[in-house]
Amino acid sequence: MKLFGLVFVLALFGFGVVMMRIEINRSGRNISQLQNEVEIKEARNQYLQLEISRLSSPGNITRLAQEKLGMVPAKPHEIVLLEEK
Repeated sequence: MKLFGLVFVLALFGFGVVMMRIEINRSGRNISQLQNEVEIKEARNQYLQLEISRLSSPGNITRLAQEKLGMVPAKPHEIVLLEEK
């Protein structure tokens, strides 16, 4: 009877160790997947920041205003300054 109890305790301990190892491996895979997602999102964010810089540059805004809206820079003699009241 003592031997059966000892074998049972050892089997239970072994089962616990195996379950912990499985959980550690699963957690490691989840962490790795999340790290990959973070890297992808950081690269996308960097690309979008560069796009914002490119699109908001004065030269690009002027070009788009000319191409899409038909706007042209005002000539100096066409500018009228209004005084504030």
